[in-house]
Amino acid sequence: MSARYPFKIAFNLAQLCGLMLFSNTVTADTPLGWINSSNPAAYTTTAGEFEISLASLAVNDTIDFLNVRDDLVANNRRLAGDSGDLNGGKLELHYGITESLSVFYRQQQHRLTVDLGTINSVSLIDIDKSLNTTQQSLGFKWTFFESNLLKSDNRRSAASLEISGYSNKSDDFDVVIDEINLDNLQIFFRDPQTFSVADLEDEGWKARLVYSFSLERMGVASIWAAYGESEATSGTTSDLTSATFRRFFEQSFELEESYLYLGASLTMQLTPRLPLTISYEAINISDSNFKQFPEDPPAQLPGFLSAANQSDEDINHTLRVSLGYWLTPRLNVNLTGNLYSNQFLGVLPHYNNPLSGSFSTLPYGFAGIELSYNF
Repeated sequence: MSARYPFKIAFNLAQLCGLMLFSNTVTADTPLGWINSSNPAAYTTTAGEFEISLASLAVNDTIDFLNVRDDLVANNRRLAGDSGDLNGGKLELHYGITESLSVFYRQQQHRLTVDLGTINSVSLIDIDKSLNTTQQSLGFKWTFFESNLLKSDNRRSAASLEISGYSNKSDDFDVVIDEINLDNLQIFFRDPQTFSVADLEDEGWKARLVYSFSLERMGVASIWAAYGESEATSGTTSDLTSATFRRFFEQSFELEESYLYLGASLTMQLTPRLPLTISYEAINISDSNFKQFPEDPPAQLPGFLSAANQSDEDINHTLRVSLGYWLTPRLNVNLTGNLYSNQFLGVLPHYNNPLSGSFSTLPYGFAGIELSYNF
């Protein structure tokens, strides 16, 4: 994978802005209703303040956000059992360097159950049941404009620039078989062989402009626009010892994409200690370049090894709802719901692979509980 999107881009830009802004006297105190930096807004973490958030994420037959987990299985004949279940956790760190500049780090790990059930073309010995994924991002936010500074509740207008780099990676998905049945050929293995969807990773960068402003009697609204690029890889491999047979099952895929983002959010103070944030974002794949090696793979491949499973959708509508409660002036808890019109399309680029690409045309969502503390 190309290394032209290293995290040092974010660091170098943060250092440059830091030198420019240490003499800046603009303040960036957060407004009434602010719960934590996970919610999109132009405000930065207060200078010298360190914010940490820990979250648990899940969806299953009991916790099924808007019934999307059951719909995922019902609308995809390749999936069975507990497919669509997700469990994982998230860590988020924010630190205010100055009153108008903060840096952040996010990491999320989750296990997405993928039960392929019976595969008619193979005799199964063993098969993985989940995609295990780690997401990481690192960046900074610079609030370069503020007005209405005299509002007593700090609901000032502000604009910020946010730049980040990210990387995502999933473990190999292995299938162990002792027989493959193709149209005109039946292959038996004396010893079971492992076939894998492998090299599941991506990296990229994103730049976002955010503007936040007060809505009288309602709260604080934010709108944003962003641009980003990513490079993703995936492939199919086997541990066959025969080079003649192995070449029929070895492929590699490269996907380069550009994205346009448009979004808006509203934070409302339901009670003095109970803020509610609703945010929407449209992710549009504005340019996509897919490469397959070899260019003409064997036509007879088991379904989970076929690039034909990849999604051709180009937009993902996302919705996030967060209901918070201040336990103390520095400690808060949040209940969150996340909904995607096309699963993780544009969120996890490497999920558009032969194994999970066809799932990206279906709605998906999960719930979370998040605990945040400000030091």
